[in-house]
Amino acid sequence: MEIIDDIVKKIRDGLFLAPSRSYGEQYVEPFVREKYNLNEPKGNDHDATDQDGKRYEIKACKVLKASGNVKKLKTIIERILFENNNLETNRLVPFSECKTAEYLANVQNVKRDHFDYLIYVLLFGDCVKIFLARREDISTGKFSNWSDRHGRYDEVGKSGQFGITKSNIQWHLDNNLKDTVTYQEMTDIYKELSEQHVSKKHNNTKPI
Repeated sequence: MEIIDDIVKKIRDGLFLAPSRSYGEQYVEPFVREKYNLNEPKGNDHDATDQDGKRYEIKACKVLKASGNVKKLKTIIERILFENNNLETNRLVPFSECKTAEYLANVQNVKRDHFDYLIYVLLFGDCVKIFLARREDISTGKFSNWSDRHGRYDEVGKSGQFGITKSNIQWHLDNNLKDTVTYQEMTDIYKELSEQHVSKKHNNTKPI
């Protein structure tokens, strides 16, 4: 993989090591909103809006090599010891291996009636791929690997998930790829967001 600066590497590794339930909301969503000049939502049904009021859902997935820590192949003590080296940063997949490596990037809890566009982000070891899909294109028979059997909201067909693997990633690249960004660009935007936060905090400070 491409050699990157120390701070950029730490940003990348931090994204991969952050808890799966929070890194998308806390780190990826602000990046996407800043990059595409989207507004923060006024409610909890979606993640952003544009200048025309269109609603966006933002999903993020870490692309990680399958761990191989399978019950059938290892004893229980072997599996426990294996976890010492099973960090996400030891399982990174460079984009050049997207069609050969074993991985599953599962985009879950996609609530179709709560947005107009879906932005889904795949974090590879050396770059980030950003995809954009219209709500009406996300359905069985039209969208690769779409399944509405796992939805928790609304009626059947409105909520579901889809998995991205080496077998179908080309479909997503051909049909929905919007951007490829580097971790350097992500770092630059995170710096801008941090400066905005400091400036806002300073402006809100009341004089004694």
